[in-house]
Amino acid sequence: MKIFKRKCSAEQSECRAPSHPSGIGSRAKSRGQSSLIDLVIGFFIFALILASIMGTINKNTKDFTRNSEIDEINHDSFFSVKELTETKGFPENWEILDENSVEKIGLIERRNTISEDKVVAFSNMTYSKTKELLKIEGYDYYFVLNGVDNITAGINPVGQTKYSIITKRIVNYKGSEAEIEFRLYELWE
Repeated sequence: MKIFKRKCSAEQSECRAPSHPSGIGSRAKSRGQSSLIDLVIGFFIFALILASIMGTINKNTKDFTRNSEIDEINHDSFFSVKELTETKGFPENWEILDENSVEKIGLIERRNTISEDKVVAFSNMTYSKTKELLKIEGYDYYFVLNGVDNITAGINPVGQTKYSIITKRIVNYKGSEAEIEFRLYELWE
């Protein structure tokens, strides 16, 4: 290690020798320390911004997924009711056939008039077969015809549902006005 000697002039009140052989003084040390602190603070701010962005993306993704699921169940409910209340089913005399011969359920006898025999046949079919024919295998349903007779089909939800869409339709049944209420729902897992 070399020892540096400096001569001090008379005008200088203080004579300073370099504290490090490479010439780096205390000022350089403080600059290095502040650079490290700046780097840590910058990283911390970056991490906060990144966490905020990721949280927003995650929330938006969950909202989008939930809205997509609601749209899907709403669509399925609407088309199930449309099929039940606007078609005769296939074959048209499906109510007198074995349920394994039925290809499509429809409850109308003529425009906006529900067939008593078809409603009874629908309510007597097995739950799994009706879900298959209505193409709602991912959900559960509950069908209610409120009129002269109260006829139900499906499973009434017990407890809290994740999603539940109710579609209603006014129809003619046995010569008077009746209301069909079709609830399509998904239970919490």
